Amino acid sequence: MLTLLVLGVSALTLGHEYEISHQTDAGQLEFEWVERYGPTIRIFGCFHEEVLMIADPMGLQHIFQSQNYPKTRDIRLIAERVFGKGLLWATGEAHQRHRRALNPAFSNQNLKKFVPLFQETTLQKWNARLEGNAAVVLNMAQWMPKITLDVIGRSAFDFNFGLLDGTADYNELYRTMRDMFLDSKSSSTVTVLYDAIRRRIPERFGFKMYTTKEDRRLSAFLSAAQRAARNILLRKQEVEMPNANSDDDKDILSVLIRATKHNDHRKKLYEDEIISQMATIILAGNETTSSTMSWMLYELSKHADSQTRVHEEITILRAQTGCHVSLTSAHYDSMPYFNAVIKETLRLHPILPILVREADEHDTIPLSILVKSKTGSLLPDVPIRKGQRILLHLGAYNRLTQVWGDDADSWNPVRFIDEKKEVVVGMYGNLATFSEACHIRVDLDY
Repeated sequence: MLTLLVLGVSALTLGHEYEISHQTDAGQLEFEWVERYGPTIRIFGCFHEEVLMIADPMGLQHIFQSQNYPKTRDIRLIAERVFGKGLLWATGEAHQRHRRALNPAFSNQNLKKFVPLFQETTLQKWNARLEGNAAVVLNMAQWMPKITLDVIGRSAFDFNFGLLDGTADYNELYRTMRDMFLDSKSSSTVTVLYDAIRRRIPERFGFKMYTTKEDRRLSAFLSAAQRAARNILLRKQEVEMPNANSDDDKDILSVLIRATKHNDHRKKLYEDEIISQMATIILAGNETTSSTMSWMLYELSKHADSQTRVHEEITILRAQTGCHVSLTSAHYDSMPYFNAVIKETLRLHPILPILVREADEHDTIPLSILVKSKTGSLLPDVPIRKGQRILLHLGAYNRLTQVWGDDADSWNPVRFIDEKKEVVVGMYGNLATFSEACHIRVDLDY
């Protein structure tokens, strides 16, 4: 009886929040909910807080395009603890200012210039390991973070972290990145409750909440990243001082430095903001790229037919270019199945499957897939009250059968070649993986 009472109180106190955070396979529980109830679901957080979980295409796009759904306070606090006051922390006009400053560095034309850096970094190291030894085993989960951090250093900051060379002065930074999420994999009951309490109690009047192991790991990364960023920034400023007015260098750090001299306050950045942007790029760029590449290689290792098709495309391309010609971005774009493999990896394994937003005013969210009310009627929209939390489930959207077909849970890169989607949410392959760039065209018949 006592056990049942405790379980009942726990369920009422923790709601669905504990279930979501305590899964063995991330997202599996929500995928089952969406399959059973549809992509717009009311769930409960701690202390019976009503939360909307949404994976509906039109609903997602409504939220992304509106200015009335900012990041929640606790998400901004986490972003500040990890990255400082950079792009992922900023909201509103500050977020727009940061993006305006960064846009020149992230133009499509400018990013293509960095393809040779990726080739050089990987080919030199892997060829040296593989030469004369076809049976060598490479642990890609260990290689990818080092490769991406070195490439990010060279392409973003014109700086070599030296992890692949064995000359790294920044092993502390790499270790903190590797270990920082060890306590985030499985939340305990106490952790879930503590996070819910912290979300409700503002840190004001000098009041500070207890810091957890996760907090301390996140702070350790930020400290290490800021030290590295300041050292890199000082070196870059010394090199660029004679050419301070030159627009020739388009690496990200050069663009950020020029933003400090901008007369237009809407595009101007300050030195502390540059440090935060660098910390953001170091972690966000490294983790997203290395994890996605690792997942892609994992899926290719499981699906020999996909491996064969990618190899055939490369063989045909090399027959046209010759084996010693460096491939350009145009060459990579010319391989449709290879690009479909990338998109299918991003679809099944989004690096950030859930975003959390909060309504700052009452609203009605339109839906493309009707939701059933308590009375059984089908509703084309859902009302939202001011202050309500919303879980934008990008991972569940990426597996909606209404968008991707009956095999939405399966690996099938061909879907990006043969099928034309009637729902368009993302600028890249109809994916919600790149949430900030979402747009939509909906033509569903339900």
